[in-house]
Amino acid sequence: MDNPQPMLDPDDPAFRGKTWEAVEKALNERDSYMVALSGYDVECSEDRGPSFASPSRPLFSTFPWEEEIESFARPASCTQKDWKHSCLRYTIGRQCATLQFAEGANSNSFNAAMLDALQDAIMDLQEQREVRVVIIKSEGKLFSNGVDPKHLMAESTMTDQEVTTFHMQFAKILYFLQRLPQFTVALVQGTAMGAAVGLLSACDYVVSVKGAFFVMSEAKLGLVPSTSIPYIVRRCTYIKNAYSLILAGTSLPAETAKDYGIVDVVVDDLEALEEESKALCDRMSLCAPGAVAATKEVVMNTVGVPPSSFMLNYVASIVAEVRKGPEARAGVHAIQTKTRPAWAEAAIIP
Repeated sequence: MDNPQPMLDPDDPAFRGKTWEAVEKALNERDSYMVALSGYDVECSEDRGPSFASPSRPLFSTFPWEEEIESFARPASCTQKDWKHSCLRYTIGRQCATLQFAEGANSNSFNAAMLDALQDAIMDLQEQREVRVVIIKSEGKLFSNGVDPKHLMAESTMTDQEVTTFHMQFAKILYFLQRLPQFTVALVQGTAMGAAVGLLSACDYVVSVKGAFFVMSEAKLGLVPSTSIPYIVRRCTYIKNAYSLILAGTSLPAETAKDYGIVDVVVDDLEALEEESKALCDRMSLCAPGAVAATKEVVMNTVGVPPSSFMLNYVASIVAEVRKGPEARAGVHAIQTKTRPAWAEAAIIP
């Protein structure tokens, strides 16, 4: 009968009763884990992740282009064809979809019904490949006063899970709105407050009338607008602008919001707002829809991420993939023949 292998320090409770082989295995796994946390690849078996032979990414680390965010917890209840939400109008024109908040009497507040409507619209737009531009606008005096004050008051009697569920739904609305394949445009006809500023910041382009104001007053109410902060910070030209808006609760006139980066274009009145919308649609008709979607994805995946070999491989692979696609071939053909590509021939009309 073979003698048992020697044991490690019997006084160490972490290794008591284990063989040298088991201890060495545990130590190797711990060393690999600690090295991985430092951001380097480690040599390990395939079932544990990448190795020096296959350095796909650092162990226990995920790049934005590898991240897979789970979809909404609730499945869609309707599509544009059988739309049932009265608080949000959802129409599709010629290659352009319009979402219009229709509760002006209630300041177009974001309550549970409005979030459900936004979720259903976004889930449907994810599959609307014929739509190239999405316009978000409102009726009434305000664009939106953000989360419904009645809901905020009710949260004091709700469980932590109920509060988290509501705000997780809104967080995913912002995330998936920003990642829609279409070019998203917000037309602001009146003041936007709180979560509404977050929604605008998740859009690709924001046009506002000069009489509108942009307000984040959560800090004054003892609240934290955490779901909106990532999008507002990305929008603001300087971090000090985000501090002024979010921490100090500064009320920004449209022109100042433009200086901050929240707004792209300021116009005089509602008529000019609609004219700017049409001009944007005309400009977007010249851009290949697939290229727009791919470019948006690259921007979202690389903004704020420091360059690395992994990023270089990612962006180079996108170029190679798109270059062999039908839009790239059509674009080159249009240049050679001095003609307009097919996507530029079709007008985009709300």
